[in-house]
Amino acid sequence: MAAGTIAQTQTEDSGSMLGVWLLSLGLLIFTFQDVIVRELSSGYPVHELIFLRGTLAIWLMGFYVYWRYGFAGFRIYLPWLVVLRGMIGVTCFTFYYLALAKLTLADTVTITFASPIVIAVLSVLILKEPVGWRRWCAILFGFLGVIVVVGPAGQFDDPAVLFAIGGTVTYAIQNITTRFLRNGMTGPGIAFYQMALFVTFSGIAGLILGHGAFFDDGQHASIQFFLRPWQIPEWTDYGFIAITSVIAAVGFILLTNAYAVSSPALVAPFEYTGVLWGVIAGWVFLNEVPGLWTVAGALMIVGSGLYILYRESRHGSPARSPHNPASAMPDPPDVDVRNPPEAERLLEILSPATPPAADPAAPPADNRSPA
Repeated sequence: MAAGTIAQTQTEDSGSMLGVWLLSLGLLIFTFQDVIVRELSSGYPVHELIFLRGTLAIWLMGFYVYWRYGFAGFRIYLPWLVVLRGMIGVTCFTFYYLALAKLTLADTVTITFASPIVIAVLSVLILKEPVGWRRWCAILFGFLGVIVVVGPAGQFDDPAVLFAIGGTVTYAIQNITTRFLRNGMTGPGIAFYQMALFVTFSGIAGLILGHGAFFDDGQHASIQFFLRPWQIPEWTDYGFIAITSVIAAVGFILLTNAYAVSSPALVAPFEYTGVLWGVIAGWVFLNEVPGLWTVAGALMIVGSGLYILYRESRHGSPARSPHNPASAMPDPPDVDVRNPPEAERLLEILSPATPPAADPAAPPADNRSPA
């Protein structure tokens, strides 16, 4: 009995460590994608890079979904919400890289990792989840961390800072919508349709803006990245774009399997290694030395996010990925997608409350005010 318990414990420990390594590796290669996009931002518009990245990545992700789940992995649950989530996702992704065109990689990644703090606020406002005073203090502390990263002078008039904050907020909203899909779709299935919508919406943006009529060399770097005309990439750039496609597919597979082989409660805190990778990659590849305010703000944001995760686990909330919600989703149970239970919950939130119908057999209510 004792030997069996020890062997089981060793197996669980090895699985936990494997999950941590897979997660860290996935976040590391996503950082390489950031570096590549940053280098290409001076020659191509962001919507062209998203479009070209997605046209290859969607095939890789589709093969993975089919290999793991068969055609059942492509089941669509609440189609209108999947499309809405895709629109929010492409907006988030665009905002993030528009910010990266001007801000340092360390600042952009650090501000983005404040999304769990925004999620906690939206959980109260949208999902009506209870949040105690301790988590409210952590939320406030995390927002102060964002201000510290931006700098004491407050560069909130810089479009790049506004794009970074906008990316953080839209990512949090995307996370909230993912919660309504978790009972009917797999994480890889959600990611597949997300990538398909990335290609669709970025292609539409290219049709509208790809001619470059609104581009001006004197514009802010982030605005130039958005309005720059489409052009045929050089062969070397094609290679870098193909690498970002592989990173998009392989990175998500690594994150998904990290949560599959070990406890999400154990793995989730290690997502904040993404901040460390961002700082190191900016330093090594882009010659960006992080400033004191960036380091101090990052510590505040990471500390706040970890404390929020800790308090959620104490209150019995299911463990979740703080930065990649779909990757932490377990395989859903078989449900009737024609009448999904989460749809009723979503309609309750979106629809105004209506009083119950009066019972004709009941005596008339006494509407007099209490004394």
